[in-house]
Amino acid sequence: MKSNINWLMVLISAIGGLVAFIIGEIIINLDQYSINQSVLIGIYFGILSLCIGLSCLIAEIIYPRINGRTWRTSHLGTSFKFLIPCTLIITFIAAMFFQFLYGISLNKNRTINDVVVIMDTSGSMAQTDPNNERYDALKNLLDSLDTSNRTSVYEFSDHTEQVQVMDYLTPKVNENIMLGMEKYKTPTGQTNMKEALDKAIEEINNTKEKGRNAMVIMLSDGGDNFNLDTKFKETMKPFNDNNVPVYTIGMAAGNNFSMLKKISEETKGNYSNVQDVKDIKNAFVKIYKDTQQRLLNGVRYGTDNNIFYGLLRVLFITFLGVIISAGVSFMFDNKYLLKGFIMGGVVSGIIAGMILEIGFGASTQLGFIFRMMADLIIAIVFTLFATSEIYKDKEYKGNTTFSKKSYSDKNKVNSLHSFD
Repeated sequence: MKSNINWLMVLISAIGGLVAFIIGEIIINLDQYSINQSVLIGIYFGILSLCIGLSCLIAEIIYPRINGRTWRTSHLGTSFKFLIPCTLIITFIAAMFFQFLYGISLNKNRTINDVVVIMDTSGSMAQTDPNNERYDALKNLLDSLDTSNRTSVYEFSDHTEQVQVMDYLTPKVNENIMLGMEKYKTPTGQTNMKEALDKAIEEINNTKEKGRNAMVIMLSDGGDNFNLDTKFKETMKPFNDNNVPVYTIGMAAGNNFSMLKKISEETKGNYSNVQDVKDIKNAFVKIYKDTQQRLLNGVRYGTDNNIFYGLLRVLFITFLGVIISAGVSFMFDNKYLLKGFIMGGVVSGIIAGMILEIGFGASTQLGFIFRMMADLIIAIVFTLFATSEIYKDKEYKGNTTFSKKSYSDKNKVNSLHSFD
């Protein structure tokens, strides 16, 4: 069978996927905490579907390789009418539903209830954070939590001191934390990360309550000055044994943050720096809110069954790949494209889902790259399967006249297609 791949469509669809990725990243960065997760994912994939569909339509208008020249003059208006319903609306609804299912937790204890903050007060912080903005970040975190949360706070330099024992966040406890941190606003000493981490996990284990999960937020401006590297696995083991992620924040651009990154990766947390969070005052709040999310195209936080949710992610992304590719077929009002596009949608969805699952499992720092790769795969691969089935149709006699299969009654007429 002769292939009618429209290479212009492949190219322009890739551009459409890239445009959709950029729009999606803007939405995620601006509104991921203010928009319901299901709605957010619905918008993201709805825009992706719309951009891909519009790109394929533009490609066929320029060079009608798949549908033929008569389509451009006789059926273009129908395709434009189908564009938004077959791409944006259908995919938006499907993605919302899949995200809703993906967000259901088999483990009722997924939500982070307890937060341990360990804050660097070593001498180098005098240059890194001369205005003590990290204290404002701590206050913002305390203000964002409610009385159902518990918090413990430590400061560390040469040694680690506890500022607040694990307790529920009443206004009085919040006030005591901020008052207790006042005496550490003059930085001194070196950076003893190991002792700080040991104290944090000890506090979590000693104050553990059934049905509650804990996390650690560590803020520092550089590497450990003591012996954490030589006892790294030993130090991190209790965190992994108890499913306690450590989220780290690097305070100074250009410093050596390899240890902070290593800690977050080892415990399935995340690393941020002042450039990532833009405003250090909101850094802690951003990290805490991240842990409450589980997005189809994002990092999966919590202690849920990783294998189950990994398979579920790949399955749902595959369904979305099929829905997007089938939507383009319906938009063109051409049944000949449906089989090839659906096959391509399955392939693209599986690949895109695996990229997201494997990628986020390997690194939490490169999420935008994994999303870009997945979007481009979905946009490109199914167009490679756009081979015309007319060559197998008994009405095709080796010339350019054939009966065009259509979804709409008005198009069930003989049409002249050219595949020059």
